[in-house]
Amino acid sequence: MVELNVLGPLELRHHGRQWPLGSPKEQCVLAVLGAAEGEPVTMATLMDRVWGDRPPPSAAATLHSYLSRLRGRLKRASDGEAGLERPSPRSYRLRIAPEAVDLTRFRRLRGQARDTLAEGELERAIGRLREAERLWRGEPLGEFTGMWAETFRARLHEDLRAVREERIRIELRLGRHADLIGELRALVDEEPLAQGAVAHLMVALYRCGRPDESLSLYRTTRSRLDDELGLAPSPELHQLHQRVLEQDPSLDLPADEPVQTVRAEGGPNHLPYDNRDFTGRDDELRGLLTQPDPDGTAPALTVVHGMAGVGKSVLVIHAAHRLRDRYPDGLFYVNLRAHSDQPPCAPSEALTTLEDAADRQLAEGRTSSFDARAARWRDWLAHRRALLVLDDAGSAEQVRPLLPGGAGCQVFITSRHQLAPLDGARPVGLEVLSVAEAVSLFTRVVGVARARDSEALHRVVSLCGYLPLAIQLTAHRFRHRDSWDLQDLVDRLTQAADLLEEIDIHSGIATAFRLSYDQLGDGERKLFRSLALHPGPDLTLSAAVALVDADAARLRRGLEELLTCHLLEEPVRGRYRFHDLVRGFAVRVSTAEEPERMRQEAVRRLLTHYLTAADHADRMAHPQSRRIAVPPELRYGDPPEFTDADEAAAWLDVERRNLLAAAHEAAASSPELATLFLHALGQSFKRWGAWETAAELHDSALAFLRTRGDTRALAHILMERSDIQCHEHCEEALRCAEESLAIFRELADRQGEADALFQAGRAHLAAGRRTTSLECLDRALALYRRTGDRHGEAEALNVQGVALHFAGELDEALKRFHAVYRIQKVVGDLHGQATALLNAGEIHRLETRFDEARDLYERALALARRTGVRRQLVNLYTNLGNVCRATGQTDEALAYFRKALSSYRASRDPRSEANTLLSMGTAYHEAHQERAAMEHFTMAERIARRIGNLYERQSALIGIAALQRTSGQYTAALKTYEEALEVAREIEIPLGMAQAHDGIAQTVLHTHGAEAAERHARRALALYERLGVAEEAERVRRSLIGR
Repeated sequence: MVELNVLGPLELRHHGRQWPLGSPKEQCVLAVLGAAEGEPVTMATLMDRVWGDRPPPSAAATLHSYLSRLRGRLKRASDGEAGLERPSPRSYRLRIAPEAVDLTRFRRLRGQARDTLAEGELERAIGRLREAERLWRGEPLGEFTGMWAETFRARLHEDLRAVREERIRIELRLGRHADLIGELRALVDEEPLAQGAVAHLMVALYRCGRPDESLSLYRTTRSRLDDELGLAPSPELHQLHQRVLEQDPSLDLPADEPVQTVRAEGGPNHLPYDNRDFTGRDDELRGLLTQPDPDGTAPALTVVHGMAGVGKSVLVIHAAHRLRDRYPDGLFYVNLRAHSDQPPCAPSEALTTLEDAADRQLAEGRTSSFDARAARWRDWLAHRRALLVLDDAGSAEQVRPLLPGGAGCQVFITSRHQLAPLDGARPVGLEVLSVAEAVSLFTRVVGVARARDSEALHRVVSLCGYLPLAIQLTAHRFRHRDSWDLQDLVDRLTQAADLLEEIDIHSGIATAFRLSYDQLGDGERKLFRSLALHPGPDLTLSAAVALVDADAARLRRGLEELLTCHLLEEPVRGRYRFHDLVRGFAVRVSTAEEPERMRQEAVRRLLTHYLTAADHADRMAHPQSRRIAVPPELRYGDPPEFTDADEAAAWLDVERRNLLAAAHEAAASSPELATLFLHALGQSFKRWGAWETAAELHDSALAFLRTRGDTRALAHILMERSDIQCHEHCEEALRCAEESLAIFRELADRQGEADALFQAGRAHLAAGRRTTSLECLDRALALYRRTGDRHGEAEALNVQGVALHFAGELDEALKRFHAVYRIQKVVGDLHGQATALLNAGEIHRLETRFDEARDLYERALALARRTGVRRQLVNLYTNLGNVCRATGQTDEALAYFRKALSSYRASRDPRSEANTLLSMGTAYHEAHQERAAMEHFTMAERIARRIGNLYERQSALIGIAALQRTSGQYTAALKTYEEALEVAREIEIPLGMAQAHDGIAQTVLHTHGAEAAERHARRALALYERLGVAEEAERVRRSLIGR
């Protein structure tokens, strides 16, 4: 079932899965529609609630875009259970089942409670009201600002206050005053001037025989009202004060209202106080509150296990409080202290605690043996309904003697261990909070007013590792620092030398971790310290073997022990990782307890392990690459076995982050290893877009090789550096290629010479020197053919095709791409085949043969998915977006472009980023969203200018000028078109020159008339005809010439 939740941070869920909701403004649109509870909302109201009283000029167009995206999100997220309807041309309505919206359920439950109360069914009324209260997950829509959001929240807070006060009023009628005091104190602490809650607490205190505290509370409230608001207490509160002073008998429970306690007479409640900050854990809580099997013959046992600080105790205590009506014979709690600075609680000591809490006769039987006492305890529970919370258990043996024998009882056990030997127990593994739950918890502690900065708030909870204890500690500290804002907190956490120490200023978390660590055996502690040296995000058994240099079978048992006590996680079978804060503790322990020499040796073994495996995988995945052999002394262990190139490439992708981390470590500690990592991962760096790591390795390797005098290796590294630098720094790429070329010629290495010429050709092309590029590529092609290098031949032909494409020679370019595809198919290079199809598809797109272009793109996409080349996949998203744009599918086009843009930015690929921004600018322009179009064209122009890419800059200038012209800024447009023309001439782009002349003609037509425009129009026409761009040629001939 789909669920829309507004009583807390906005959520859209379907079958338990939370769906992303887009930008904050898009979320606000959904929130407004959801809060309307099925009623239509006009466009004017939506704009007012999303932007306030100052909507931007483009608000209507932008809102239509938001609604279009929202319609798509709802369709994908709900399988048709929710959607948008348009009851009138200027209004929208959210189509969703009423029960799917928590606000509607809240109002329904409140109405049901009112009806059952009128019928005299007090318990049912309380149940409905409690259910309504439980729907609240935090501040309603606390992430939104503005008048509407504030008013909506204020109204809902009044509703919640009314529900809570009505429920408390009923519970007071039923004589539950003693049980309400803790809750009422929390409410009064939170809102000390809420006179309704104050009145209820005064009555509860009075009925518990504490009239002095009741009167003191009144005096405190009266003083605060006067100091803060200049008001006197309400007449109702003043009268209540008088009645307490006079000990008015009417304050006692009415004779016709029998006392109904939450437990049978004598049933104890020894639960600790329920944590007021509790939030989230909906699925786990639902499981704990589920009614046990009524036909069962044994007690219901649940073991909640998880790492320190994950909130095990808080969860089960909260659940136990919620279950108090179900277990009238007692709620028992024992802290077994398995992880404490005190000795663990022995079963006999725990039984003594339970006997004292339960029954005097049980306590008097302690002279018996322990087994006899345990039997009497089970017998006492046999026909009772009681709930036991056994907190912080260390083993099954510690809890087994305390367990009831009958089916009427329920037991919650918390432990850092899984307690697998405990027969019949239902395990509940507690993970860290979800992002939404973590944000809600932090906001609950600090209040919505101080949690407005959504980006900083998400960063804070991420730095806390989504661990509840860490979030609470950080939030409580922040709450008491009035001068801080959330960005100050982010800065403190990110700049801390030791994040754990910064979060855990009182050492509560570190102490909890230390207690778990100290209970390990010597071998497991050694393994824990060694794993802390791993630089990547996760590791496998083989990496652990390299770190410890020990037997795999023994280490597998050690890893299992660390998993069992939650000092390690296994998110995917066979891959292990630390929680971020556990990692911080592990690093601290490793530094303190492991000798430096042993740490260095372990890291070097790990680096050689990854180098050995990566070199083997790369040889399988990219057999055409030329590389330096890894010396035997720099190998460790046996590399993984692969059946084919696809499997090897898949392994490289799976281990990507670990290999990058190992390469980064090598660059800092061992130039020799850095050089070899470059050879092993050169092709992978390009596939992953890992430009910065590659540059770091190049710097280290080049310095090392120049010192050692290894010219052949130096030439290879220079060529690889040229390959990597070409995407952003084309002049540096050319310098490296030319130095490499000189070395290879000196060594008479024709293969190396061809490769260096190829890289020089690429660099010249990136810099806009097309003629020089083609000359270098021709020479490289001749050498490749002479040496029989078919792969090199295909690569050179491909770049030639790109150069001819830029020159507008589309037929010649297409011939090159077809030749590339034929060669790559012969040599079996799937990546090369996909590249050829992609480029051929681009030619068809430019020729407006969109069906053929899409077919080629989809064939290329299928190949790219097989090879896993992320960059190629993203390029295809851009190209498919361009086809969608050209065929009028603007929303689909922008979806492709956004996906590509996000990836290019993440991989720091500015040339492709600029190219995608250009495509987005064109799509927005065609959709008449001029402001968005100008923003994207301007961003593209700035990036292209910064990296010296004249192709993209010229296209961006054409886009900017067109927008200036259509908005009537003719002087600015003319200047921009002339700048674009100058750039196009410099890099010899005929299509760019045609577009610039075309734009100048259209601009001059408005400022100087048809005669002045015709000169540029004729130049544009000649270029369009030469390039075979028939549609544009016909438009120019018809609209600009001979007017």
